[in-house]
Amino acid sequence: MMGSGRKTGDKWIELDAVAIGYKKEHLHIEIFVDPDLAFEYRRGGIVPIEEILKSYDIFEDARRGDHASEELVEDAFGTTDIFEIAPEVIKHGEFKLTHEQRIQMVHEKTELIIEHISKRAMNPQTGHPHPPDRIRQAMEEAKVRVDPFIKVDEQIPGVVQSLRVIIPISFESVKLQITLPAAFSGKGYNMVAESGVIKNESWAQDGSWSGLVEIPAQKRQELYDDLNKLCKGQVRIETVR
Repeated sequence: MMGSGRKTGDKWIELDAVAIGYKKEHLHIEIFVDPDLAFEYRRGGIVPIEEILKSYDIFEDARRGDHASEELVEDAFGTTDIFEIAPEVIKHGEFKLTHEQRIQMVHEKTELIIEHISKRAMNPQTGHPHPPDRIRQAMEEAKVRVDPFIKVDEQIPGVVQSLRVIIPISFESVKLQITLPAAFSGKGYNMVAESGVIKNESWAQDGSWSGLVEIPAQKRQELYDDLNKLCKGQVRIETVR
């Protein structure tokens, strides 16, 4: 997203940057961060500080662009080095989201959750996946609250528990190791990606593709038939136990 924000401290402040405020002694400072990476770091994840920071400047008011006094920063922290100060701010500071930022982050996380569930879950009454719009509607009916800072995988169990009150839903799935010949890897890859969740993948130098995909159990035969038809029987599909 280079160019989608303003430049300061030799780094672009992108539109999705979030300020974290922190008070030490009589000094209040703010820094710009990537919210997802900052929250992951706060919870003990190993994330390089330079990847978390969206700016290398220390502000008194980040939104107005008012820089903090270097003298006061030095007095409070014993340094003005952002890389020494940032860990403390990220771990103990307060996320300062605007209303628009929170709405946007919740929307993006919600869409990721919906995509994840629609690919991996099915209606056990019909054996078919629930369309994304049905999952979205059910989440609204169940009044599901999505946390913009918690990872998708960690929110899925709670969301599914809420959805089961509204719609029948099952996560019976199978894992398939699939190898596509180069001549059909493009279209074949799209079929695989639309059918489930690709866990890992690799492209060979000859253009062939191999990947591990998790799909709803009821979709296995359909995907098997579609890939064999596309690849003229040259596809290799193995069930992974």
